[in-house]
Amino acid sequence: MRLRNFVLAIVTIILASLLVSSTGVTQEQEEKKEPTISLVPVRQEQLVYRWDGFDGKGWSGGFIPQSEDTIYFIANKNNAISAKKTLVYFWPITGKYMAGWKTLNEDVEGTLEILKDGKVIKKLEKVDNVLYYPEGYWGEINVLYTGKKAQKEHQRYKEAMDKYYEELKKYYEARQEYRKKLDEFFKKVKELREAGVKGPLNIEIPKEPKPPTPPDFYVTQPSKDYIVNLPVGEYQIRLRAKDGTIIEGSEKNLFVFTARRRGGVGYEIIPGNRWTKREECNKPENIIYAAGKNILYFRPYHQDEYNELYYNKLLDPQNEGREENWVWVHTRPIQDVFLLFFSEEKLLAKIIKKPYIVEQVPGPELGYNILEYTKEKFPYKKPTFEGYELTLTEKLPHKGYGIILEKKKEGTKMSGSKREIRLVKKENADLLYYLSFFPLVIWGIIFIGRLRKVKR
Repeated sequence: MRLRNFVLAIVTIILASLLVSSTGVTQEQEEKKEPTISLVPVRQEQLVYRWDGFDGKGWSGGFIPQSEDTIYFIANKNNAISAKKTLVYFWPITGKYMAGWKTLNEDVEGTLEILKDGKVIKKLEKVDNVLYYPEGYWGEINVLYTGKKAQKEHQRYKEAMDKYYEELKKYYEARQEYRKKLDEFFKKVKELREAGVKGPLNIEIPKEPKPPTPPDFYVTQPSKDYIVNLPVGEYQIRLRAKDGTIIEGSEKNLFVFTARRRGGVGYEIIPGNRWTKREECNKPENIIYAAGKNILYFRPYHQDEYNELYYNKLLDPQNEGREENWVWVHTRPIQDVFLLFFSEEKLLAKIIKKPYIVEQVPGPELGYNILEYTKEKFPYKKPTFEGYELTLTEKLPHKGYGIILEKKKEGTKMSGSKREIRLVKKENADLLYYLSFFPLVIWGIIFIGRLRKVKR
């Protein structure tokens, strides 16, 4: 306890010193103090490219300001791209250029030319396209449809929504009628009870209407863009106006790349005590560490490996990365498998995938509960996620554990799906607590010593 009090006292002194040094202002400084000026980002009109590009698992949006000269796409996939005029400004908080689409979002028309080694190899005109979300807008999967297929899917979604709104209108009308019948029911019960009728009443209880179910898919509004689909290579793009001139600011480099390896197995891990802080375990040599009691939800994925620099630039041309590094990208969930939990090659549990729902805990704690989802318990809700629940407790002996996926039909293990799990002991945790303050103590001693020299 004395050691802990000493550490806390040192930390308090450090914080107080920092507060005094950062807020102490002399009278002379106060008199010379100039009024604070709120800096508003300078907005500049620019021609930029905006797109929905394939990112290895679906299609995501991006844009490139004039400060960057290269667009990155994945090979042999459709990418919808258009030139726009918008207001671009630098945002210091992120250190990146941002686009003010709500203020200005003007299409720049023309023919998109794709060049290779200085020669035009393609001339593209705009075509209709939509993004189709089979699991709803918040789902993990989306698909880019173009041409007639895009129009057909959007029409199907529009008809489904029209039907839903019509059913919703009827539901509200039925609910009003239900409330009237319910009032009449209670009134009748009251009258009969007051009249002295005892025992069961032969009165039909009104049935509450069920709300309609909205479409389980979503389709974006159709837009007209250039569809770029190219093999691996380095290209250039530019926009040619109707009068034959090249539109200023439309020339960009286009770098098209592909995955180095495909067909890997990766995991997304959702900790039960902090479900918003999801983690990934993508390399077979990665080790999963757990301390104390833990409930982990595993979500296995197929994955492909991409160059880190190229992939980061694909997501945002202003991103950074190292060309010598490689990253695994989850492409689609792995279906029809069991998660096997074992120790020293001995099977401890065969876990099946289940749906779960996350519910907010009422009160000032702002916590949540992860509950197994069933339609009976949650008739008007959808599951938050699906996964394999693995409970690790302190009662487990501290020895080697692991997980691996087993295909349901074949009964065989999936190559590359094995991961090691290590349980970390909580013994001597106080020692680690004190050691974490040691650098602060040293820094505090140095800071106080220098402060005394300055005062002299």
